[in-house]
Amino acid sequence: MISQPQNPLALALVQMASQPDPRTNLATVRRVLGDHTAPEDLAVFPECALCLGRGQTVRATAQPAAATVAELGALCRETARAALFGGVAVRDGDRIFNRALLFAADGGLLAHYDKMHLFRLDPDTPSGIDESRTYAAGDKPVTADYCGWHLGLSICYDLRFPELFRAWGPVDLAVCTAAFTAGTGLAHWEVLLRARAIENQCYVAAAAQCGSNAETGVEHYGNSLLADPWGQIRAQAGDGEGVLRVTLEPERIREVRQRLPALDHRLPL
Repeated sequence: MISQPQNPLALALVQMASQPDPRTNLATVRRVLGDHTAPEDLAVFPECALCLGRGQTVRATAQPAAATVAELGALCRETARAALFGGVAVRDGDRIFNRALLFAADGGLLAHYDKMHLFRLDPDTPSGIDESRTYAAGDKPVTADYCGWHLGLSICYDLRFPELFRAWGPVDLAVCTAAFTAGTGLAHWEVLLRARAIENQCYVAAAAQCGSNAETGVEHYGNSLLADPWGQIRAQAGDGEGVLRVTLEPERIREVRQRLPALDHRLPL
């Protein structure tokens, strides 16, 4: 019997146009977390929330993991807000990881996940992207429990690898934080997010970067969204900065899994 959450979960999906300067981005994060007019259970920030720029900029600004955890944990504690920072460059010894960090409202670190699949798009061309030149890849899937919900953590390019989502086992919510390019986003963003929701009969919440980056010139797709366990889009942002506020209902998970018990029909392959 697959356990399921009992209470709704309110999310703030934060769509950012992060810049190379971490101080500018941190000011945006602080402003969002300090807004208690609609205090959701969890604020979700996109990949590269604190620094989005060229590889040398990311490497130069990356702090040791312990320092980053201390700084962001203190911010959550000060604002009494739980938050998922969907991909922060951190130093761990000689390597840099693209690390998702999940904090409780008291500032405690609940889980961290290092991005396993590193994005490569036209890597052999001058305008190409190759994240393996900047980051080391993570080596294990990560799930976490929050407010009675079982979460799977993924970052951007991970979305293209359904075996990662299945490796979690059944989850109630898959969180995808991203910096999708405009071109790949237009072609693939919605269909991939909906597919992962349908396959795993869970909610999929996606927080994305938007706008044109000042340093790289890359245009990001935006369109943060929430897909339900039937694959229907329940809410979607546009292409500008803002906060998409959504509430997830546990009854929808039960309804879909009872109507079509596909998770019970999986075969050991």
